[in-house]
Amino acid sequence: QLKDIQKSFGPQVIFDRANVTLNSEQKAGFIGRNGAGKSTLCKIIIGQEPADRGEIIKSSDLRLSYLEQHNPFTHAETVLEFLMRYTGREAWRCGKVAARFQLKPQWLEAAVASLSGGYQTRVKLTAMLLNEPNFLILDEPSNYLDLKTLILLEEFLEDFDGGFVIVSHDREFLQKTCDH
Repeated sequence: QLKDIQKSFGPQVIFDRANVTLNSEQKAGFIGRNGAGKSTLCKIIIGQEPADRGEIIKSSDLRLSYLEQHNPFTHAETVLEFLMRYTGREAWRCGKVAARFQLKPQWLEAAVASLSGGYQTRVKLTAMLLNEPNFLILDEPSNYLDLKTLILLEEFLEDFDGGFVIVSHDREFLQKTCDH
């Protein structure tokens, strides 16, 4: 729950006493113009960006995972190196979850930066799942996706046993995946 959140960047007010309550089964979509504060809201929820004022209340059983818009991997890191560093999980577990997103074993040894945008998103989704979340924050997850990866993402979200917030400009994607 976010209560009376205020956030400004210099003279530009992003949020003025914003309130939102999300529950663990809710599948919510946020849509808005560029610069409206959608990504900032995600960062406030995960604690990466402080609010100027207001309160963030999180359930004690919340296991939050964030699919960020920007790439968290280094240029030379292989898929497996990134997954192990980013999640602290063993190689075998990383490979097992990667297979869920149709990342073949040979791709685990490829540099993440050499993969297409769709496959990089699959790697980031794998990293997200390795944290065993019950609530997801996805910032522009459908950007740069090929049709096959988009369908894979839609199916994953449909089967996900938990809640999520999706920030997207893709209204059709939000209609297929969200209930709020």
